[in-house]
Amino acid sequence: MDITKKLLSLQEISKAQLSKILNLVPSKKNLILEPDLIKPLERVCGVKWLKGNGVEKIFKLESTSLESDTLSNFYMIYSDTRVFKKVVDQIRSQVNIENPIKDKYHIIVVPRHICTFENELEELGLLYSVVRIHSFQWMPLHLDTGLLSLEIPDIYSSLFVYQNLTYLPTLSKCLWHLSFVLGKPRLILAIGQCSNSLMKQYEEYCEVRGESDRLESDVGALIIMDRNIDYTSALLTPGNYAALLCEVYTVSAGVCEKKQEESIKFDEKYNPLIEKQPLHFSLDSTKDSIYCDIKNRYFTEVTSVLSNLTKELRTEKMNSKEMALDEIKHYVQTQLQTTKIKKKCITNHLLAAESIINLLGHRYENQKEIEQNIVRNNEKSTNLNFLEELLNIENDKYITLRLFCLLTHFQSLTESEIRSFWLKFLHQFGFKYGFAFQNLISTGFIPEPVQNTSSLNLQAKLKIPKFTSSNSHVNAKNLKQIPADPSKVNLKFPTCASYVFGGNYIPLITQIAGMLLNSIPIEEIRTKLEALGTLSIRNEKGYPLQNRTVLIYVLGGVTYAEMAACNLLETLTGAQIIILSDNVITGNDLMKGILDYPK
Repeated sequence: MDITKKLLSLQEISKAQLSKILNLVPSKKNLILEPDLIKPLERVCGVKWLKGNGVEKIFKLESTSLESDTLSNFYMIYSDTRVFKKVVDQIRSQVNIENPIKDKYHIIVVPRHICTFENELEELGLLYSVVRIHSFQWMPLHLDTGLLSLEIPDIYSSLFVYQNLTYLPTLSKCLWHLSFVLGKPRLILAIGQCSNSLMKQYEEYCEVRGESDRLESDVGALIIMDRNIDYTSALLTPGNYAALLCEVYTVSAGVCEKKQEESIKFDEKYNPLIEKQPLHFSLDSTKDSIYCDIKNRYFTEVTSVLSNLTKELRTEKMNSKEMALDEIKHYVQTQLQTTKIKKKCITNHLLAAESIINLLGHRYENQKEIEQNIVRNNEKSTNLNFLEELLNIENDKYITLRLFCLLTHFQSLTESEIRSFWLKFLHQFGFKYGFAFQNLISTGFIPEPVQNTSSLNLQAKLKIPKFTSSNSHVNAKNLKQIPADPSKVNLKFPTCASYVFGGNYIPLITQIAGMLLNSIPIEEIRTKLEALGTLSIRNEKGYPLQNRTVLIYVLGGVTYAEMAACNLLETLTGAQIIILSDNVITGNDLMKGILDYPK
């Protein structure tokens, strides 16, 4: 079976797992969904399938409880303590503790429930007698050609901000399950502490619980990488259409949706807001041929393509007016429906492009130039001035903090420069974010304070922290991720993966996959990557690659810019690259993880 068909079949495994839980109660039941779960669940199963498994009615989880009826209630939520408490409060308001109805209440937690959930139910006298709790982790969702996502939120903040490894067994078990479908790769490369832990857990699953008995895998190599090993690919402003779409709109489970709502003209500080056009479409190449054509194009080329498609539609409309009666009948029967769908798709993408230009166009070129300076470690004072300008003019905490993080990642800032920015940031957005300074240290954006032990140094005696610089610029140059001359990178017909960032930078996963596909000696790869973090390579006579299909697993989220870069590598090498992650993200999502309190 073709590997793409196998990836599409993962949905059936998820359905079987969910069916087993739902059919614990053979009678009719209600399903109450946490709103954020609706879009991912639609990727697993439809309403018709749920009805076939005994679901009578589907509700959205609200702040108030449902009116009590005789049907069993199945709540489905993410593993979030606050949402869990809301569900428990709703159940307690409905249940008769003296005479509870058996199998009336069930809570399905995605991807898994934690021990504190069971402890709380037990303390309240609800566990088993009133409420049963279940874990459900669907198989990776096939969002687009070569793109798999687990759609689990907060993995980045959990693993890299708060060093909470609760999700790690879930992520490794997912890989173990996937290996039964695709087979176990002979070459595995893991870079980063979490990735190495995941690989060890995966190998323990294979050893203790068994592994696929297939002699040959559909995948030649598996690359596992922590998000914090290549922050740059998430922090830089992307240039391809799909990535810019995510910068402007909310995309959940591969669906871009913005409903028409009451216009809010000003933000909380009375700055005028630019409205986004309402739209709804799926970022799936198999369902939208126009998206397939433009998703990886540099944005300046996208507007040109959409303009030409609009002209073609106009020409087709003019020609239809001159048709004879028989020709009109044939046109209606064979082409009219296709034309309507095409028109709807073009309209959606034109509206999206308009919103991208309105929201990002005024600063895009300037920011791209500043980011080029940062990546090349040039003109620090100019970069700091632009950062301060962004802080004062944009009034957007995420894009401001994102540029600051990129700056600290590549250029050596003094303690005074760091604290000066942070004080201005708190004055602008509120001192409630004071805790996030420690988060910036734990994520590596601000280096750990280094104490000078010199007895003659007053700073050491006062224990004032001194910050050190990182080697991100040096590492990127050694791995040839920074092109010598960005102006020579062809953005219209790209041959260099750096085009996704306007010629500024090549994503690390693309470079690693390229080294494997080009059969660079394994020891040379090891030498180049060891400087980035903890590295492990398991080679069971699988290198050089006989099978030119590479699976890349990014912990902490992957971007559409990285996917576009890998798609170009596929085209240039004739290989196949499949990307798997816990979520599809932007740099703003990383900033949200830093600025949000732990759940």
